[in-house]
Amino acid sequence: MKKTASLALIAGVTTIALAACSSPAANEEDESRDVSVQLYNPPSTFSPLIPQVGGNELIQSLHWDSLLAVNDEGQLAPRLADSWEVSDDGLVWTFDLQDDLVWSDGEPFTADDVVFTFNLYANPASGSAVAGKLSTVEGFDDVPETGSASGFTAPDDDTFVMTLTAPNTAKPLELVAPTHFILPEHIYGELPVEGLGENTVFREPEVGIGPYLFTEWTTDDQVEFAANPEYRSELELDRIFAKFLPTDVAQAQLETGEIDFAQVAAADAERISGLEGVTLHNVGGAGIMALHNAFDAGKLADDRVRQAIMYAIDRESIVQEVIGGYGEVVDTLIHGPEWAVPDDLTNYDYDPEKARELLAEADWDASTEVRLEIVPGPKDREQALTIIAAQLQEVGMNAVVQQYDNAALSEAIGARDFDLLISGYGLFNVDPSAMNGILLCDNGALSAYCDPALDELLLAGVAESDQDVRADIYADAQRIFNERLPIFPLYVPDTLAATTDRLQGFTLNPLPTSAFWNADEWSIG
Repeated sequence: MKKTASLALIAGVTTIALAACSSPAANEEDESRDVSVQLYNPPSTFSPLIPQVGGNELIQSLHWDSLLAVNDEGQLAPRLADSWEVSDDGLVWTFDLQDDLVWSDGEPFTADDVVFTFNLYANPASGSAVAGKLSTVEGFDDVPETGSASGFTAPDDDTFVMTLTAPNTAKPLELVAPTHFILPEHIYGELPVEGLGENTVFREPEVGIGPYLFTEWTTDDQVEFAANPEYRSELELDRIFAKFLPTDVAQAQLETGEIDFAQVAAADAERISGLEGVTLHNVGGAGIMALHNAFDAGKLADDRVRQAIMYAIDRESIVQEVIGGYGEVVDTLIHGPEWAVPDDLTNYDYDPEKARELLAEADWDASTEVRLEIVPGPKDREQALTIIAAQLQEVGMNAVVQQYDNAALSEAIGARDFDLLISGYGLFNVDPSAMNGILLCDNGALSAYCDPALDELLLAGVAESDQDVRADIYADAQRIFNERLPIFPLYVPDTLAATTDRLQGFTLNPLPTSAFWNADEWSIG
């Protein structure tokens, strides 16, 4: 078997932060071992099954845990799985679990919990948003009827095996946090699978395996966590308070010491870096900021309309004016490694006249409303969307900004009723197989774009181990993406955050939704 020490990964993006009105102020001179952190959008549930947003992914990463996660170097790292390996034919992945782990109620954590959880993820009846990613698991088609796939097995308590029907040498990239958190079978196994993801039990989970456990909702958008006494290593904090705060409010509270961690808008990076007692963290972007359309809804399905939208947006100016130059414009999802990016892609440079010509060719009805959707919070996204709306209006599109809360956004996504939703996510600069989780027809991803020719290429890419052959395959795949634009790439932002000097051990992850990836190493200085 071929040993896989570490792999690059993708994960779905959104960022967080936490702060607490009811928590002890960070600048109080006491013996407190509590910290407050910002969430960049409001949290609502600990259910990992339903479509995710950043606030939920962040709080879940404290209470739950996953087999694998991305580390600060953008590589896969062990979590509940200690190691993993793939068979020579790329069909069988074996995960060796860490020994002697227990849930917070003292019950043993075993491979049966992993099998149980992955069967939930593979079952659309549970409300799973990621069932499509598991479509190549052996027995996947049997899940709706039997509730389980033969490809998920536990040879013993410490081994989880996933058997595929098609070779995939990069499968772990699809399984990392902040998705595919593992759930305790002894807690959820007796509940009805139908609609489990929306079950209210996930609002206040009682058992977890992460470093810090849910304690209470102190407000509708603020959560208190306590150290998990059964965690696999010693923890240096007593409590974490996580709270939704808009970026500007979070940065103000960082200055006063009311919170210890906040995401930083690029426009404020220079000022924040000059604050006494505050450290600015900056790492090159791995993900992408993009606009997402319900392709299957049809409103923007004409390629010419989609290309017009790209030409209408002055992305370079947005990078300079909104994120202070902390990022770069890209024309496809995959912006690295170098061998994976073809040099003949169309560059959608700002050209409003070209945009008008394409709209005219497509007989675009100027009265058609095009919504630019956002969950308020991150200042840079709000500013970018305001600029984009004005630029689309300039070329003859009736563009309006529409704000959602998390619940309304989840409902709109489920109803396939959104036009241009802004979101940032992903690890797209290490391996081009990151495209698969976003674009394969069976994956049921946000855009719901489906192209059999693209599918054929993406599946060939993960089945192939020769880099030169893979380069050719993914070059063709990216040319299709670049022409059809199932997702509208805007730019690759740097990841920026700040901490008070009081919070020690924090290491910035390139994925904003994994900001708390090493919370078990945090301490008070």
